[in-house]
Amino acid sequence: MAKTVRKNRIAAKELKFRNDPMVRLYERTQDYLQDKTRPVLIGVAVVVGLVALYFIGSWFFSSRSANAQAAFSKAYDKYKAPVLEAPSANQTGTYYTDETQKWQETAKAFEELANDYGSFAAIGSYYAGVSYLHIPEQRDKGLALLRKAVDKNEQPASDLAQLAIAESNFANGDTQGAIQIYEKLLTSKYVPKPAIQTSLGKAYEKAGEKQKAIDVYFEAAKVSRATTTASDAEKRLSALAPEKIKELPAFDPLAAAAP
Repeated sequence: MAKTVRKNRIAAKELKFRNDPMVRLYERTQDYLQDKTRPVLIGVAVVVGLVALYFIGSWFFSSRSANAQAAFSKAYDKYKAPVLEAPSANQTGTYYTDETQKWQETAKAFEELANDYGSFAAIGSYYAGVSYLHIPEQRDKGLALLRKAVDKNEQPASDLAQLAIAESNFANGDTQGAIQIYEKLLTSKYVPKPAIQTSLGKAYEKAGEKQKAIDVYFEAAKVSRATTTASDAEKRLSALAPEKIKELPAFDPLAAAAP
């Protein structure tokens, strides 16, 4: 390369008009390019590479996000699909005739979502865990996935997963374990407090703590009374402490109609 440049420069000096300004410009240009071309080309290559990486990265993450959303929609379609013993001839949409099959396929779809897309790891683990809980022999796996969602500490998936664990504990006889979680969730911003209080009241009842049950039922019923004529909390309160019903606020139709 150097020999070629030198020959070109000698040839330029032997041009007929060697004192011509264009000849001198040619020589200076050759010197500059010989010294500067390599760094400049390297710099241009780096810039072009970074620009290419930016656009490729943008496309990749955009495409990956779209794929994740599509995978979630597909899995959720299974989650909400009905189980029909005898589907009609004009039945449309996703449906199942076997409940176990539904929950196995739903759990698998959400588990794959959680494993393939980090941004959906928490919510995917939550739905997969809840789905496995519908299959008695898969309860341990379901609980493990729910704890994984809790550990991600991403809301609302984390609190919803704790609620699912508490409900499973209560249904399977671990009343104290359920109570501990329900009490913790009373400060949650993502799970309706009256719902937690009602579940907690049932757990207190089962544990023989009647007064605690009455207290949380009353608090839950106060909120429900403002928007509905009846609630589970009010029904349980009526059974345990009918005199407390008189202390509840009257049903407010305006509050019930409010958006």
